[in-house]
Order: sequence, then structure tokens, then C-alpha cells
Amino acid sequence: MKLHDLLARHGRVIGLGFGLTLLSSFGQTFFISLSAPDIRATFGITHGGFGLIYSAATLTSGLLMIWIGGVIDRVRVGLYVTIALVGLSLAAAGLSLAPNPIVLGLCLFGLRLFGQGMTSHAGITSTARLPAGLRGRSVAVAALGFPAGEAILPGIALVTVAALGWVAAWRVVALAILVALALGWALSFALGPDRSQAADMEAPSPHEPGPRWVDLLRDWRFLALMPAFMGYPAIVTAFFFHQRLIADMKGWSPELLASGITTFALVSVVVVMTAGSLVDRFGAVRLSHFYLIGLMSASVVLALTEGALSVFPFFALVGLTAGGTNVVAASVLAELFGTRHLGKIRALAGSVMVVASATTPGLVGLLFDAAVPLPTICLCFAAYLAFATAMTFLLPNPRA
Repeated sequence: MKLHDLLARHGRVIGLGFGLTLLSSFGQTFFISLSAPDIRATFGITHGGFGLIYSAATLTSGLLMIWIGGVIDRVRVGLYVTIALVGLSLAAAGLSLAPNPIVLGLCLFGLRLFGQGMTSHAGITSTARLPAGLRGRSVAVAALGFPAGEAILPGIALVTVAALGWVAAWRVVALAILVALALGWALSFALGPDRSQAADMEAPSPHEPGPRWVDLLRDWRFLALMPAFMGYPAIVTAFFFHQRLIADMKGWSPELLASGITTFALVSVVVVMTAGSLVDRFGAVRLSHFYLIGLMSASVVLALTEGALSVFPFFALVGLTAGGTNVVAASVLAELFGTRHLGKIRALAGSVMVVASATTPGLVGLLFDAAVPLPTICLCFAAYLAFATAMTFLLPNPRA
């Protein structure tokens, strides 16, 4: 099926996925970290202190997603999405009103749970339930919301913060989320019920519990995937959370940093579309052997290069893995475990990824406070990614 036929037949499902992955940007590290210097200055928090607060918020939200993520298998997607976006809007508004670090931590928890957790989970899971042979390209188009947010929002956010301040900027974010939700519901009512083949996607009844968590954690296929699944979010979260500090170390101006993030987003867009076609042709398991190579190379580049020009190869290489991750991570779970309980399975995998991402902001912040060199940290990241890549070669290939 050609891409335009795919969009014509399943456009509403794919369009919903794209909109949700785009809106999840407001709970992603790359967006929140743009306000990090202002937040630390307002509350008088060190790099390590803010990293620990952020890590605690991320860890708590990730653990809660183990249960909340599975709920999408038992309720209507519209209800799940509405709760996620309303919660995300309230968390953004609360961040602008936080009077102390405790409330700050609660608001960061809300941003991570409703944005990075529920909103992105709903966008990818609903699209990944489309049939095999269509899944790769469908998830690829839906996942374009991630790089679209990374390309568009940092520049807008920096301009808004410069003009209005970081407090007003987060209030604008809260309003924008509610407007997007209202427009989504209005469009849904205007188009009427979805009568495409998407209505026939494999889904469980509300009374099917699905596989037990303990059974998944004992499954050697799931365990072999986890090092790779953990590597990307943990390391990229560390890079983006401390991006302003790394930029100072490398001599990158704020404008150059924004250009680097745009480069990252553009490269990931190209890779997303390419990876989607490759998944449909060769299978996600086979692609899982290669998608971490970009991030591994980026870690080495950051460790061994100096100067302003290093920003572009670094972010381009990170974009290679980002684009592959957005497609491969959802598709490989569907290939190995099926789609009937994909929400619950992906929720557990996503929670492991979130927990992994929760460890690095605080840990790397403490390493920076202890004057550990950036090259040492980056080379350790590269070594871990090499190990995680080796583990994926143990996976069986259902498409072989």
C-alpha cells in the first residue's frame, strides 16, 4: 500500500498519533530543560539539586505508568487522551505558579506523567495496533510529531521566554494544550464516527487482564531488549537536560544550540520515514541491531571534539538514533508479543525506559558537581551502548 493510500484509509488514527506525539513535547526533557537555568535561579538550586528533583519526578511517573499505561487497553482512546491533556495543561500552569521546590517537583511529575508518559504512549500505541505490513510506516508518520516538536518548539520557547519570561511562557503552554484538545474534539465531532478498517484493529475486551508483569519480566526476549530500550532515553535525557551546561563547556552559543536541535530534528524526520519503510520490509527485530549506532557515535564525537562546529555532527548523529527509536521501539514489541495487549506490554517497557531516563539527570549533575570530565562520561555512555547493541542479536526474528 502506498503512503497516500495508507493515509486515506487510516488517516484519523495516524493523525491522532501525530498530534499526540507533538503535544507530548511539553512534557519532554528537551522542552523543560530550556527553562532550567531560570528555574534554578528562581529557587536557588544547583545543577545536581535540580537534577535530583527532576529524576525523582521522572522516576515516580515512570513507575506509575506501569499501571496507567495498561489502562489504554480497557478504555476508549478519546477518554484516555482527554485525561492526559487536561493533566498536562494543569501541570504546565502549576509550574508557573510553584511557590517552592516541593510544588515544583509535583508539577514536574505532572509534566512527565501526562506528557512524556500518557500522551506519547497513547499516540504510539494506538497507531502501532494497525496491521503488520502497515505498522512501520504508520508509526513512522505518527512519530513525526516528536521531531516536529523538537524542530519548532525550542525556537518559539526561547523567543517567548525572552519576551514574557519563563513564568508567562508556561502559562501560554497550558492554554495551547487546552486549545489543541478542544480543536481535536471539534474535528472528531465534525468528521463523525471512524468507519475505516482501523475499527477492526485487534484489541482486548475490558475484562481481559493481559499478561502478568512477572511473566513479562521473566521473558528472555523482553530482558534482551531492555538494555537497548534503556540506553537511548537515559543518555539522551542526560544530554538534553544538561544541554545548556554542555553548550557552555563546548563554546556553543544559545543560537548555535538551537540550530543544533533543529538539525537533530530534521535528521530524525528523514530517518523516521526511512525506518518505517524498512520495518515493513525487513522487520523491526532486524533493525534493532543497528539503531543505537548513531547515539554511540555521537557520544564519541562529544568526548573527542571541541569547538562550535562539533554541535552539528553531534546532534545529527543523535538524530539518527532518535528517528530509529521512534519506530523500532513500538514495532519490535508488536512483532515479538502481538498487539492484543500491546498497551500493557508497551507500558511496562516504557516505564523501564522512563526509570532509566530518571537516573541520568541527577547522576550526571552530581558528576559535573564533582568535576568529572565530560569526555569520561561520554565514553562510558558509548561503551554501554555497544553492550546493548550486542544483546539485540539474541532476539528471534519472526519475519525471518
